[in-house]
Amino acid sequence: MKVISILNQKGGTGKTTTAINLSSGLAYNKKRVLLIDLDPQSHSTIGLGIEIDDPNLSISKVLSNLGTPLDKVITKTYIKNLDIIPSHISLARTAEQMYTRLYKETTLERALKPIKKNYDYVIIDCPPSLGILTINALFASDFLIVPCQMSRYSLDGLSDLIDVVRAVKDTGNERNKEMSYLRILLTMFDVRNKVTNEFILKELEPFKDKIFKTMIMKNEALNQAQIAQKSIFDFAPKSKGAENYKELTKEILNYEQKKKF
Repeated sequence: MKVISILNQKGGTGKTTTAINLSSGLAYNKKRVLLIDLDPQSHSTIGLGIEIDDPNLSISKVLSNLGTPLDKVITKTYIKNLDIIPSHISLARTAEQMYTRLYKETTLERALKPIKKNYDYVIIDCPPSLGILTINALFASDFLIVPCQMSRYSLDGLSDLIDVVRAVKDTGNERNKEMSYLRILLTMFDVRNKVTNEFILKELEPFKDKIFKTMIMKNEALNQAQIAQKSIFDFAPKSKGAENYKELTKEILNYEQKKKF
């Protein structure tokens, strides 16, 4: 089982869009996938058409009560091979309570161990912050995806985020001490914005070996798929968005084949 976290402390970068569509892409490639919505805003949960009114049926229950196994809150989605652990607004309060615990950083990692034979991939949609929920995701992860919107402000904090990732992974085992497990995903790429694109790519030059080959182009179908509460593969399978996320899925599968994570 490989655990992939999708994170960025800035909102609006395509984080949840990537979580939903990468999870769906892997599931359609016959991989057993569990999507964990670790954001109290519950966008991945909503984006797959799932409504959770009871916090006891969400990830909040597991993180607030260490005796609750993950499999008690797993929900089937409409996509074959794709399950989800929904989120709930109560997760915000749960996160505050976690700060007082011992070994708080590894709560999620420990909760995942009993189900590691049940799935090929776990995809974690992190909240737009570097708080305790994201730290838990980092400790649990084999691989990290950082969506970066093609805009000036999306670069703010990228170095800080990478510093936090390094600090967290330096406390782990030996194989996690290199940055080979992190990749930046360029999103909302518009070929018409040549000046902006040149500026962003120049600013990202220090991280050039950490950038996915796949870019997610700006595509209205991706926004409409969110409204329809469908993956892009179901909503608009011939769209540019579907093509881009299909290529991203191939890159991830290629990483696995080459044992890069």
